[in-house]
Amino acid sequence: MDFLTALIILAIVVAIFGSKKGKSRKRSKQKSFKNSNKTTPAKRIADREPKPDPYTILYDHWKDVEAGIISVPRWYNDPVTEAQLKRLEDDEIQLPGRVITKGQASDLIGLAEDPGLGELEILKFFKITGLPVKHRSIALIEIERLMADPENASQWNNRPATPIQKEYYRYFGLQARKGLTASEAQDTIAANELTDEQDDEWFSYSDIFEELQDKDFRESYDLKKPSITLIRQAIKQRTDQGEKITELSADDIVDTLLEIKPDLEKN
Repeated sequence: MDFLTALIILAIVVAIFGSKKGKSRKRSKQKSFKNSNKTTPAKRIADREPKPDPYTILYDHWKDVEAGIISVPRWYNDPVTEAQLKRLEDDEIQLPGRVITKGQASDLIGLAEDPGLGELEILKFFKITGLPVKHRSIALIEIERLMADPENASQWNNRPATPIQKEYYRYFGLQARKGLTASEAQDTIAANELTDEQDDEWFSYSDIFEELQDKDFRESYDLKKPSITLIRQAIKQRTDQGEKITELSADDIVDTLLEIKPDLEKN
């Protein structure tokens, strides 16, 4: 084999093996490119989305007020007061870089306050979570939005009477019709005239019920949720022993509940 022939054979071998090697690298590159474009899971995308911010919600609400989309009381647009500015400073509330009104200051102050029990009841009824249950101002905005829908308003007004409302009827011997709504019960309770003594007794009685219905309160005692009948029985046991209902608290009743039903305590 002469030198020229050997050189030609060597060139052919290099071309064949070099081509295969090149193709292998190309496949590897394509595979890597495909992996880099793999669909991102929805949760990962959601985690990158900006979280709701109470200030943004409030500022959007102000735009709707200024545009006349949402009606507000006349005092809302009065000048902010010195007392409000002091409160905002004390609460370290972030202020917009412009003059605010009395109503806007009230909204900002509400960011540092918890929603009231009545407001939480509405939010719970409509299964609203997140910022509205943490900031009173946001709760009020959300409730206003909910009640602007006639269907929501109807659902709320026609909801069944609450357990504590029914207990009020039982406690004072009032006749509760079948299908009693919460609104009807509230009207009856508001119209029912009580003596100061009855009012004090009911306040203490209902406070015990509400505390024992509160999950956070029960968790502080590792207590399962007691039935209304059981709570009633525990209160009666204490008052039958000569204790006044006005001198009892939910903390006092916990021990009695566990005496009556020990398995209420979580293991």
